[in-house]
Amino acid sequence: MKRILLSLVVMLVLSVAFGGVAKADSIGTLTLSDCGTAGTNCPAATYSFNVTSTSATLTITITGAVTSANDYIGSVDLGFAPSGTIFGLSLTAAPGTLSNWTSTTGSLNSNAGCGLNGGAFVCATALPSNPLLIGQGGVYTWTWTYNAIDPTLINPSVHVGTQYGPNVNGSWNGLIVSQVVNVPEPTSMTLLGVGLFAMGLVALRRSLAN
Repeated sequence: MKRILLSLVVMLVLSVAFGGVAKADSIGTLTLSDCGTAGTNCPAATYSFNVTSTSATLTITITGAVTSANDYIGSVDLGFAPSGTIFGLSLTAAPGTLSNWTSTTGSLNSNAGCGLNGGAFVCATALPSNPLLIGQGGVYTWTWTYNAIDPTLINPSVHVGTQYGPNVNGSWNGLIVSQVVNVPEPTSMTLLGVGLFAMGLVALRRSLAN
């Protein structure tokens, strides 16, 4: 009996502890058949992201056919923290040649590239000279690193942005995915801990019944 009660206490503590740690991360996936609420004519794609207190990663998988108007990616961004909280930004991984990309703490600029907004976003652009050629089935990943931020500042509502082009007039504006993804809570680790705790309760009831 004492062992079962002790096991239940340990499970509960671990579920709360690991649940708190897991909430420091925002992990999500967005699947769109076009540009989402920002418009149409972007290729169908899946956008996956993982944001932690020291890094953010965006992976884009192109699932639909591309055309001569949307077969390049010029810029990407992720927004997940209050303004003025992201410092020491560096782009550590990007498709193609890393030196083709420039990173900044800003959101996508509708006139092409990255803008500035006080550091609520991480952004990377290869415009104007080196946009990334994409194709159906292609998988493309960007990773930003930065100084550690307070994990509680990471917003579970993450903004995902991608700028496709060259568009019909070559202006790079108009084909922009701009979506907010709400990361579900509680986290998977918390659910796992609660599940283990429930299993322990069942075992305890069976033990008492016997």
